[in-house]
Amino acid sequence: MSKLIKTGLVIIAITTTPVAATAHHESLLTAGVALHQAVDTKNLPLAIGGYDPTLYFAGGLPQPGNASISYPYEGQLYYFANYSSRQSFMENPIAYAPQYAGHCAFAMSEHRTVSADPSVFSVEDGKLFLFENEMKLEMWKTNSLKFRVVADKRWEVEAKNFSNFKAKF
Repeated sequence: MSKLIKTGLVIIAITTTPVAATAHHESLLTAGVALHQAVDTKNLPLAIGGYDPTLYFAGGLPQPGNASISYPYEGQLYYFANYSSRQSFMENPIAYAPQYAGHCAFAMSEHRTVSADPSVFSVEDGKLFLFENEMKLEMWKTNSLKFRVVADKRWEVEAKNFSNFKAKF
């Protein structure tokens, strides 16, 4: 007998009888899809201009995702190029979501909240940083550690009012 327990944004499957590994895996995927469908996504702002956040870490150029393969996270709707990318994101969104909710990292270090261009980015220490333009990215590269410390501190304050600071693309 299987039982699904819904807790916040996570669905946990509890199995009280033995189930084949593939059937159990399919039930978890189905539960994740059901949860995704239960969230009203029509009023959520689009995250990172519709680009697939997982592909920034794949070593190539970022690519736009597909609107039919989406997932809501922290008040924004993310698009993905394929179901595998969406599954990776669902399993560990913190690893893929851009820093500062997609705002320009350099502007954040200047105590400003500015939307970023999703095609101008840097992946550092396993984190995705987006920038308003190439000039801001080049400035960031001159001392990214210093700018990151300042931007992180600023974001601690801004994140408390996150709903007011969603990046617009």
